[in-house]
Amino acid sequence: MLIKAQWFKELLREMSADAILELGIFNLSADKTKKTTTASNTTPKRTELEEEEEDLEDLSPLFWQPGKRGYYSPRPGKGSAERLSAFRNVGRVIGLCFIQNELIPLLLNRHVIKYILGRKISWHDLAFFDPVMYESLRQLILDAETKDGSLVFSALDLTFSVELSPEEGGEQVELIPGGSDIEVTASNVYDYVRRYAEYRMVDSAEKCLQQMKLGVFDVIPRGSLDGLSAEDFRLLLNGVGDISVQTLISYTSFNDESGEGGEKVQRFKRSFWAIVEKMTISERQDLVYFWTSSPALPASEEGFQPMPSITVRPADDNHLPTANTCISRLYIPLYSSRSLLRQKLLLAIKTKSFGFV
Repeated sequence: MLIKAQWFKELLREMSADAILELGIFNLSADKTKKTTTASNTTPKRTELEEEEEDLEDLSPLFWQPGKRGYYSPRPGKGSAERLSAFRNVGRVIGLCFIQNELIPLLLNRHVIKYILGRKISWHDLAFFDPVMYESLRQLILDAETKDGSLVFSALDLTFSVELSPEEGGEQVELIPGGSDIEVTASNVYDYVRRYAEYRMVDSAEKCLQQMKLGVFDVIPRGSLDGLSAEDFRLLLNGVGDISVQTLISYTSFNDESGEGGEKVQRFKRSFWAIVEKMTISERQDLVYFWTSSPALPASEEGFQPMPSITVRPADDNHLPTANTCISRLYIPLYSSRSLLRQKLLLAIKTKSFGFV
């Protein structure tokens, strides 16, 4: 992973700043995307209520959480040119994050990353998208291999169609022509599962996925992600969510401005790391966000620019710690006790006392 990350960074360094600016990536004008038409040449006139509902749907959030909390997939809405342009700009932001070595707090579902990378998306990726439905489909496959499989399927009354959630369009879609009249049986369940997974993950939002992919490669060279797996991509883009205290210790340096020196400062260091060690995962993420402006650690040491540091200020029990996130530096007074240090530190990371000091 570290070798791949270093290779990727070296490749991006070869791009000049002028080349990036010439891309016009901040042009927010809508792409000239043609809306798909129905098989009929004539479209019934819509009522004002229908038009209002469509407008509201197109103003809905760009992403939703289909399964595991905190992981997002594109929400297609009505697929207007403006909405698709927004997805392309999301892709451009992702590309800029790669170039600038910045982390982004947008955790994408695995199939979204694989689509951007051009990897094959399999039905097993549904486990990361909708784990409940994945388990149900897996059980269907197991049932098909039993002697009583035909009885199980006849009782289920399944057809080659899918009922989409409101975030996916809120309609019933046939997976094959006439699918609502074709029953799922033990002999065709594999085809059903494959088509179901493909439609839910890809087909229902493919225009959005395609625009995100185009946006990424508006900014970085095509082929620059070829050496990455979906896991590598996530580490480079989102960093390491689980904050390792030992890793943080190895990254951090101390500057003594307290005027005390010696044993008092050493005691302060021990107290600080003991407090961090006992923090919850959420508190550690808040601390790192307060300290560096990102709630996660980068995938490797090279991701910090500059490395995190702590400046120990003169003794002062009244003021809170502050941070300069531009240079990943904490400023902490030499408090009179460990309990006071803990109290002030937790208060600071909750109130987010940023500042140039």
